[in-house]
Amino acid sequence: MRIKIYFLIMLVLLTLTSFSYVSDSRHNLMLTRHDKDEAEFLKLAERFEKYICHLNLPDCEGTIIADQWAITAAHCAIEVVDKFKNGKKHFVIINDIEIEVDKVIMHPSWMVRQNSDDNDIALIHLKSKPIGALKAKLYMDTDEVDKLIYMIGRGHKGNGLIGVNGNDGKQRGATNRIERTTQKWLYWTFDHPNTKTKYLTEYEGISGPGDSGGPAFILKNDIVYLAGISSGQDQKGGDEGLYGVEEYYTRVSHYIKWIHEEMTGKGDVSNAKFRTEPKPDAIDDRPKVIDVDPKIFKQYVGEYDVQGTTVKIYTEDSGTKLYLFVADQQSYELVPTGEHQFTFKISNDYKIEFKNSENGVFQELIVTQPDGTYKATRK
Repeated sequence: MRIKIYFLIMLVLLTLTSFSYVSDSRHNLMLTRHDKDEAEFLKLAERFEKYICHLNLPDCEGTIIADQWAITAAHCAIEVVDKFKNGKKHFVIINDIEIEVDKVIMHPSWMVRQNSDDNDIALIHLKSKPIGALKAKLYMDTDEVDKLIYMIGRGHKGNGLIGVNGNDGKQRGATNRIERTTQKWLYWTFDHPNTKTKYLTEYEGISGPGDSGGPAFILKNDIVYLAGISSGQDQKGGDEGLYGVEEYYTRVSHYIKWIHEEMTGKGDVSNAKFRTEPKPDAIDDRPKVIDVDPKIFKQYVGEYDVQGTTVKIYTEDSGTKLYLFVADQQSYELVPTGEHQFTFKISNDYKIEFKNSENGVFQELIVTQPDGTYKATRK
């Protein structure tokens, strides 16, 4: 779903703020029905993982549709375009491998009306073919109503009773059933398990914060088709992610001609300004990671306080990966760049340094980001 993310610390360290419109939430997560074991939604996602292109942004996904092509929401792709304009390269993640993007093609009508949902679709061209990836076919029929769809994402988690409830970085799947369509949109509702409706599904859910640009798949004869692209949510006057909200996804079948023309180089040349490539002298601003012994991570682990907000540092994968987490927000993997110095794996703009070691345990965490430097103290 759509959310405009800005990293802020101000009074609350690393808080994510959403840029919302009237009766709409643009976000990134997977919210599921409350009466099912979470493990079932995690397992559901495994079937579709090789079709997913993680955009390597705080809040967006995409889908692989050809050897060197992925498709996503325009409101996600514009962030890659902005990096190109600022003289930087961008890399997406497919099967845990980073691949450089060498072109972004925005739908021209969305670019004309950037504050509108209309035509929320974009293509991303990859510099090299991803290894081991699977390609989703485009759903070209217009019979989407009543079809079962599968959504995949690793954004925020939660369920229909409580709404958004943090982010653990795990990939989840969920299902729903398309209730109605318009020319450009697919719609469905997050139904409570007790609802008397034919649209309730076994793994009922919706996308949410972190899943923007992600897929809605339809299966036909075990073939995976991309039918929709995560765009927005009508909260119906309530809170994001609760039972009763309605999701809308960009309807892929409406854009088949545009997609094929752009992928084959037959698009309208007068719209060339909507095709953006990195500058010839674009820089690779990915963190310059150094090798360290993961055993040192345990001296950083713990909870730190900054003006009443708790920052948690923890490890995963048997202590080989280090993460930073703030309540109700996404977890960020930290990668080492110097002695007791780290940065976010997804961004080199945020520096983390541990200081003041006592008895083999660090007492202070210093965060440096574009708007300033902040100190957190071990609790």
